[in-house]
Amino acid sequence: MSRPRKAVKRSKGAGGETAYQGLRERILSLALAPGSDLEEGALVASLGMSRTPVREAIIRLASEGLVTITPNRGARVASISLDEVRAFFEAFDLCQRAMTRLAAARRRPGDVKRIEAAGKAFEAAARKGDAVAMAKTNFDFHMAIADASGNPWLARFFGDLLNQGMRLSHLALVYDPPVGRNPSQHGRAIVDEHRRMVEAIASGRADAAEKLASAHTDLFRDRVVAFVQENLTAGMAV
Repeated sequence: MSRPRKAVKRSKGAGGETAYQGLRERILSLALAPGSDLEEGALVASLGMSRTPVREAIIRLASEGLVTITPNRGARVASISLDEVRAFFEAFDLCQRAMTRLAAARRRPGDVKRIEAAGKAFEAAARKGDAVAMAKTNFDFHMAIADASGNPWLARFFGDLLNQGMRLSHLALVYDPPVGRNPSQHGRAIVDEHRRMVEAIASGRADAAEKLASAHTDLFRDRVVAFVQENLTAGMAV
């Protein structure tokens, strides 16, 4: 006669972390659309946990700017407006250039290894065409560069920008324009730019690293702009 299994106890805070990671992934992958309501009961059911960790996750995501909480209206996924996108790319371009330049000037051998490893993880995701994994590994790649800058204040700010930009990054990775690069071609372009950034950082070429970082932002921004400008209703019969 077999003994009954003992219930596995979650460590304190584990439920909140699980809820946070689950909601964050849905928001960043656009499975939860910008501006959509976060109905607590539905989230409790879909995540399979109690209300407390779900509430904790919502509060944490609100502190990161991915969720907005309004009195008497509850919580909703933060919207993405054109003004916000323009301001985001201004800040992102300046910060990415600074991070990459500093990384080239201050990198240590261990920093380069971590950047290279993150770049290879992105390449593996790109080969599979996994947009969710590509967005995550792209985040890891640029945060490895930020950490190599030796400036934790700037790195923390850049991390916040990357968090905000992951929804736009996912959109850019899955967007299939009628003319121009398709998702696989876009992925290869990112891989090529990542490799050149790693080479510039590893060799200490700060000017080249900054220039490549700026071009990398342009690649990202142009993809998002192409999506926004496309007339998605042109082929619809009315």
